[in-house]
Amino acid sequence: MKVSVIIASYNYGNYLKGALDSALMQNYPNFEVVVVYRPSGDGTEQVLAGYQGRIKVIKQAGQGLANASNLGIKNSDGDYVIRLDADDSFYPDILAEEARVLAEEPAVDFVYPDYVYNIERTGERVRKTLPAFDREELHGRGDFLSGGTMFRRSLFDKVGLYDEKLPTLESYEFILRLMKQGILGRHLSAPLFEYRIHEKSMSDNKELVAATGRQIAAKYGLEYIIGANHPRVIK
Repeated sequence: MKVSVIIASYNYGNYLKGALDSALMQNYPNFEVVVVYRPSGDGTEQVLAGYQGRIKVIKQAGQGLANASNLGIKNSDGDYVIRLDADDSFYPDILAEEARVLAEEPAVDFVYPDYVYNIERTGERVRKTLPAFDREELHGRGDFLSGGTMFRRSLFDKVGLYDEKLPTLESYEFILRLMKQGILGRHLSAPLFEYRIHEKSMSDNKELVAATGRQIAAKYGLEYIIGANHPRVIK
């Protein structure tokens, strides 16, 4: 089965090469890398030029991570889809391990692993250990880190793409939409990618995030709670 790796990049030209190298050096034979970028004057185009012929590049006309991710998905042709933010990186076995689960377990719709926080300020690397797939736990997590999660491409035809009207937390809304459809996930208890924590990644408008979280939760009849396994809770 073919895997499509979707990388969205805006203002991350200094991190993009690391993400691309990690995506291209995979121990899996059949995959493509689709990069969606919005020009930001940070050298992104120059980085992408160094990978000409090895990746598919799309220039984003709209704005936002949801829009970029949707463009990538629309322009991909894999059986499975996995996102990678331009400031994060994959470990070499992530595609092989997650694709194996989807190939061997037809009832499983998406696979997500543990990951490692790469804390730029201190140089620390901290493993994030997640529990086994549980609908109630996901309902109370408060967000879902879509990076590193491999979805069957058919899921997006079934439930739709990311909600581009949301200013943030599009992955939280998407996972709740999947849960409403009774979709089955599988957790892999192995750290398979690095989630970089740096000034830009932590500079979200906290009031906007909280307000958007409450709006999304209310839509699904839930209370917005930042649970222990929220992506921004480092432990």
